[in-house]
Amino acid sequence: MIASMIRQMWNERKANVLILLELLVVFSCLLYAADYLYVKYKEYKQPLGFDISHVYKVWLGVVPETSADYDTTAVHTTNGMDDFFTIVDRLEKDSRVETVGYTSGNHFHYMYFNRFATFHGIKMQRYGFVRDVDPSYFRVFKVKTADGQSWEKLENALRNNQIVVTATVAERYFGKATEGRGKDIWITNQGDADSIVYHIGEVCEPQRYQEFSSYDYAYYRNLGGRDELKKYGIEILSGNINLFVRMKPSADKPELMQQFRKDMEQQLRLGNIYLSDVTPMSYYREEVLRSVLDNIRLYVVAVCFLLFNVLLGVVGTFWFRARQRIPEIGLRMAVGASRMVIFIQLIGEGLMLLAVVTLPAVLIYVNLGQLDVLTTTSMDLSMIDRLVHSFLIAFLTLAMMIVAGIVFPAKQAARLNPTEALKDE
Repeated sequence: MIASMIRQMWNERKANVLILLELLVVFSCLLYAADYLYVKYKEYKQPLGFDISHVYKVWLGVVPETSADYDTTAVHTTNGMDDFFTIVDRLEKDSRVETVGYTSGNHFHYMYFNRFATFHGIKMQRYGFVRDVDPSYFRVFKVKTADGQSWEKLENALRNNQIVVTATVAERYFGKATEGRGKDIWITNQGDADSIVYHIGEVCEPQRYQEFSSYDYAYYRNLGGRDELKKYGIEILSGNINLFVRMKPSADKPELMQQFRKDMEQQLRLGNIYLSDVTPMSYYREEVLRSVLDNIRLYVVAVCFLLFNVLLGVVGTFWFRARQRIPEIGLRMAVGASRMVIFIQLIGEGLMLLAVVTLPAVLIYVNLGQLDVLTTTSMDLSMIDRLVHSFLIAFLTLAMMIVAGIVFPAKQAARLNPTEALKDE
């Protein structure tokens, strides 16, 4: 049967040229689209390096000095940061709270706030970020070490005045993530003229800000102990300190969180500090991802529109081919060919036409990759991996479209009475 299909395609080679060109263009476009969607899917599925489930941002406001509610007593003005740490302690003692932590205003997942840093090495430097955090940050966001251990080691490193670097830094500078532990690294921080040598106490898992961003070159250092932070006034709370709580899963329900917020309005009103809002981290995630996901949805809609038009073209083309070949089909049925054989041959010819354009479409895809036209990504995805997955997606999609376009006219042709099919001969 295969030999018969090949002969048939050769006999109709002039008519098949336009069909082959159409399939080549569509196959190439589908390869490009499949590559884009596959890369975005792989980016989305990569670990973030932190966990925001049950985590809330606690917004604290400061009563302005011009307000009639401003407390002028010395204990709430000169030592205003004592009130902040009292608030932290109150949150930690609440039975609904699992843990509490805070970071500088320059580190906020899904918000892209950071100070900059330059990591130095032999004949190499990379730009990254400085993240000033309280050691409890690793507990709140459940950050693991590069070898999968829990947050305790990361927390201890900061408490011992050492730094924690992301696995991205350690792998680049020391060859392996775990090899960075105990090493020294030179870093120039934003605004500093000279580099400083830092001792790496631990290496955390690779991190990024959101599902479609790259893994960051970054290091963590201790924001400072309570005694050190108390030298600042409470104005540091206005955009310079981020306070986070991780709720116990049993307490993280909408109705329970409403009650928690209501309770905290009273408990966290201390001196000139008051509770402004309690916002789930999922809110910031949704805000950041909305534009990216909207673009992907538009891309998918465009691809679906393309496929719909391809389906109409395939149905029309193969319907016309089947109608033209009615006398031939009748003759074959008259000499003993079964309806199933006729049906399979028509489907097979369509798939064989697709197979013919496979190699040229792949060559076009490879050349697009060489020209850096394909979707760029910071992930370590080989071109072979991308080609295999994109090819499978594009080939199977187009094959289903061809089969769907041929099935109806093929069935109609196979049901013809040989006498009716041969009456025009």
